[in-house]
Amino acid sequence: MSADTNPDKMDLGELFRNLSKAVEQASPEDLLAESKAAGQNTEGIAAEVKNTLLDAVQSFEQRKLHAARAKYRIRSSAPRTRSFVMPATPAERLRMLADAATRDQRVAKITAKFRNLTEISDDDVRSALEDLMELGAFDDIAEQDNDGND
Repeated sequence: MSADTNPDKMDLGELFRNLSKAVEQASPEDLLAESKAAGQNTEGIAAEVKNTLLDAVQSFEQRKLHAARAKYRIRSSAPRTRSFVMPATPAERLRMLADAATRDQRVAKITAKFRNLTEISDDDVRSALEDLMELGAFDDIAEQDNDGND
């Protein structure tokens, strides 16, 4: 195949580069006037661009939330392969909750309402531990325990 040397046939890429340079160099007033002359709804275009940018910013800001939701969906739909052993005594349960709150800021925030862990009932400790286990707060501990037994 020979290269087309006809100057009337411009490379498509070159056309887009030239068009983009022309748009970059044009003043906003000129672009607005050309759009209106072409019969385009400039208000609608501006609103669409604004909404697209706002959606992109919102999506970027919520990326951690979306990742956490996806992880939760996967975790909640997957069958439980690990079983957690609830400590046998109230003192052991309280110690487990206190250790978890010391180790993980997220657990500390969840248990912050129990400012003084000596005033929390065993039912509340058990419930908090079950919730934390369900949320995966102790997954890393279970994995460490299982690593030594394999």
